[in-house]
Amino acid sequence: MRINHAILIRALPADRLEDFVNDWLAHRCKDYHSHELWRGTGDMGRDVTGYVTDKRMEGPWDNFQCKQLSKSLSESSAFVELGKIFMHSAAGEYSLPRSFIFVAPRGVARAVQQFIAHPERFKKAFLERWDTDISGKLVEKQVVQLSPEIEAKIRAFDFTQIHWLDAARLVEDPACKPALVKWFDEDPGPSPRGTVPEEIDASESSYIGQLLKLYEEKGPGTFPDATAALASAEFNTHLRDQRTRFFDSVAFDRFYRDSTPEDFLPNFKDEIYHGVVEVHSGDYENGLAKLRQVMQQAAILQPSGVLGKHAGPQVKQGTCHQFANDGRLPWHC
Repeated sequence: MRINHAILIRALPADRLEDFVNDWLAHRCKDYHSHELWRGTGDMGRDVTGYVTDKRMEGPWDNFQCKQLSKSLSESSAFVELGKIFMHSAAGEYSLPRSFIFVAPRGVARAVQQFIAHPERFKKAFLERWDTDISGKLVEKQVVQLSPEIEAKIRAFDFTQIHWLDAARLVEDPACKPALVKWFDEDPGPSPRGTVPEEIDASESSYIGQLLKLYEEKGPGTFPDATAALASAEFNTHLRDQRTRFFDSVAFDRFYRDSTPEDFLPNFKDEIYHGVVEVHSGDYENGLAKLRQVMQQAAILQPSGVLGKHAGPQVKQGTCHQFANDGRLPWHC
């Protein structure tokens, strides 16, 4: 039975929701240069911020306001949370965010949804209702008047850039997958198979160059390039198999780099390395015999965790070619 992750997110304590959102932003690499978690008093209306450039808050940034509530986010709360941003920005604490996103696992009230759907109406209501609904709720025991500075900030802000996410919408974001794996042991599923190009790719030139030397060492013949090996009756199939393994491992890496926490793939590779390194360092008649023993050992390894579950023999074997590429476990010295 498939786990309902939206229910699990709605059950997180408020501070843990902020941590979850922070982990989610860590994998929105195409959107953000970096991100930051603000916690506790003094956050000035910021929970988690995503920075578009290395200028961080002095450049364009997005504010993710986490509201873990027992019910949907009310109209009153939405106005107050936005009011904090305009108040602190007007005071010179930071520039206006590029966008403001309510992360409310149980959703937002229909009135909030309607305002977000009608940006100009939202801005007009915000200005009109500052004195009655917002000014007395921003700072304890104080009334924050709608100063010219605050009004200017409200008018300058693009209300089309106010959004909301409930738990279901959050789960649907592809960048959320690594956080679901980390927090709830979500299975990211199997990786796709690799595609082997007809021509030798630059990414595989190192280990293939080493294989060609092994073929020459075993003989007979010389193999100045892969084309010569592919024309050889003895080594044609062997080289094709190695390329299949290599590109399957590359596809595996690409898939799980995007769908699991950042330490999962390095840990998987470390287990493969330590599973074959002793075999690799043994004494052999020739380098090709060494390679075959390492390949046999790699195929039967059982790495831990979800990546081990989805790594077939060819992925584990192809990972050894990556080690040869990197000079970590060369086939030919």
